[in-house]
Amino acid sequence: MIKHKRMHWVMAGLVGLPLVGTVARTQAAEKKFTLTRMVPADVFVCVSARGNPERAFVMDYWGEIFTAAKNSGIGDDLMAMIKEAVGEGDQLDEMNRMKARAMELFNGVDWSALGDGEMVFAERLPPATNQGGNINMGPPDILLIFRGEHAEKNYQGFVNMLTAAVEEISKASQSDYLKLRHETRAGAKIATVDLLTTEQQGLRYNLALAQRDDLIIATIGDRMLDQVLGLIGGESSIANLADSPRYQTAFKQLPAAEDTATFFDMQGMLKPFRQLLGFAVKEMGGAEDVVINARDAGKAFELNAEAVRAYREKDHTRALELVKQAVEADPTDSRVLYNLACFNAVNGNKDAALAALQKSVDAGFYAPALIAKDGDLASLREAPAYQQALAKAKSEVESRGGNEGQIVDRVANRLIDVPGMIDYIATVEYTEGFSLHSKTVVAAVPGVEKNPFYPVVTAKPKFKSYDQFLPQETESFAVSGGVDLAAFYKFVKDTFKLAGPDGERAWSQWVNFQKEADFDIHKNVLDWIGGDMVSVTLEKSQGSVLMIQVKDAEVAKAKMSAAVEFLSTKLVEAASQNPALGMLSVRKSPVQHDKLEGFENLFFGMSPQPVVWGVAGGHLIFADKADAIVACLETAQGKHPGIAKNDRVMKEALVPDGEFVSVMLTDYRMLGQQLAGVIGMFSMMGGMATMGIPDPEARQILSKVLGMMMKLTPVVSKIDFYKSSASVTTFDGKAWHVHAVTHYKSPLERAAAQQ
Repeated sequence: MIKHKRMHWVMAGLVGLPLVGTVARTQAAEKKFTLTRMVPADVFVCVSARGNPERAFVMDYWGEIFTAAKNSGIGDDLMAMIKEAVGEGDQLDEMNRMKARAMELFNGVDWSALGDGEMVFAERLPPATNQGGNINMGPPDILLIFRGEHAEKNYQGFVNMLTAAVEEISKASQSDYLKLRHETRAGAKIATVDLLTTEQQGLRYNLALAQRDDLIIATIGDRMLDQVLGLIGGESSIANLADSPRYQTAFKQLPAAEDTATFFDMQGMLKPFRQLLGFAVKEMGGAEDVVINARDAGKAFELNAEAVRAYREKDHTRALELVKQAVEADPTDSRVLYNLACFNAVNGNKDAALAALQKSVDAGFYAPALIAKDGDLASLREAPAYQQALAKAKSEVESRGGNEGQIVDRVANRLIDVPGMIDYIATVEYTEGFSLHSKTVVAAVPGVEKNPFYPVVTAKPKFKSYDQFLPQETESFAVSGGVDLAAFYKFVKDTFKLAGPDGERAWSQWVNFQKEADFDIHKNVLDWIGGDMVSVTLEKSQGSVLMIQVKDAEVAKAKMSAAVEFLSTKLVEAASQNPALGMLSVRKSPVQHDKLEGFENLFFGMSPQPVVWGVAGGHLIFADKADAIVACLETAQGKHPGIAKNDRVMKEALVPDGEFVSVMLTDYRMLGQQLAGVIGMFSMMGGMATMGIPDPEARQILSKVLGMMMKLTPVVSKIDFYKSSASVTTFDGKAWHVHAVTHYKSPLERAAAQQ
């Protein structure tokens, strides 16, 4: 039998746990994470992991959940439903055959050996290409390497799986296209299946398995395996990731990794997308060209494409014949008319070429840069008609204040530059007792201050105090600056204006809409809302509070009061015409609390539980209980004990030392019960919905599904091993630094809690 904790490590690696990586204290890290030296330096993400006995308790805890799920009978119920749907006969026999074969193949791999060893996952994107207007980036290259015992046995187990997959696919498709090749190369045994060959779209893409010494290597892509084998054998001219300057710089800022190490190269990932954009812009006609009224589908499009292919094959006569047919199919397509001019010119038909060129510009082929440099039109350069067509194309471009290519280039690059603010992300993870820690550095690119999105996430002043509004009774909390909404609105506005006349028109429509609705987003929202947020949940169900910092308390109260008044009057009026809107209606009443003057209760629909709202302490406040608000406000006034008096929370929280961007603590002690409650609620609602289904068969199926859901209730209830998670984020002007931790109960604490 496979051990649950072993399997957990394997699955964590396969999905690429965003946990951690280090070459900080390089020698210590390299003893555990050696496989990064076998990874090409041009990958954009690399996750290294290693089984750590110190965190075996986590695997054991989840093993209990897997066992409970298995013993719940859900699997048997699901198989019974499938058998009932399939029925007796050949289909059922085939299903049972495939199930038995899958189990046999699965048991042919020693998963525990894989889970206890070292592994690495990496991925890279190929460069974008432009072959005759066919722009593509191709699929990614993927790499998995496992180091561990029984490599030869496990390699054969994986090969057997691959062989079975090829056989089953060939059988189902009645094709023998997929073939498994075996060879020995660079000291490794290799099994390869070509997924895409040069006969298809000019590409080669394969899935390969290899085994060398105690390593098992799996790759998807054409070049990855050979490069990895070269790095393993020390015979490669390419650089490895571990020795790359960016990788080493990243991890020198972090402690040494114990469990996992992750490196994400944001610039490496964005590079091919920028290339793709560059090719697309170039195909649009260059920096001074605009092409309109050019269709991308239909008969004319197909004939024009065929004409271009004939032209590239030097069959100019056939190219002209085909493009004439395209013009007959659509005499208004500017691109087709332009090709008619070009193909007439290369065939020596000067007058017909000039006439077609003028028609193409009249139809919308405003491409002066292309017209001026296109060699096909060289024989027309001195003709007055050519000069007139060129002049009109230039005039049309200038009148539009830009061109399609320029607009796409500006807007797309502006949006790409949002994630492009980040240079790289590096994370390490380590275990201390029954707590799992991660530390992350998110490095900004040099000169990030010039990025137009930079003010959105950094313009607001950083916090210096996190506990101002946190009472002693705090169970969970979050203090965060979020984004600068005014800066974000300006970024959106400027982006629209970069989109040329169409963008300007769209923004003008938005401005006019605000005027018609008597709503000004600046006056009604941005001018008074600050955006900094504090959320607090008090222990023992004493209430939850959300506080949003405001710039002007009086304006905030007036604007929110107007919004509440609108909801409480207009929706009620609308509900008289449409009863369904009654569920959205709002009723209000004053809060009867001597310390919350001006606060109101809001009752939504038929809910008996109100939302309490008001403005106090420089914040717009929402809560489910008035006393919770009072506790927060009095804590800020020094009239109520603060969170520092809560020993449990202070022990589990990560307290910031100096200025910070955000800090949070979330209590998960009741997670299992909460999940069970959610499942129960959905099951109850589903049961009520079932009664309204007229189809007996559909009703029966839904009832069975709901029954299986109910069996999950005792399973998720066993998720009782979490305590809490906490994090703190700081920003030093060059990078964001994040420390996060998840606390688990020890076996003794769990046992005590269960008694």
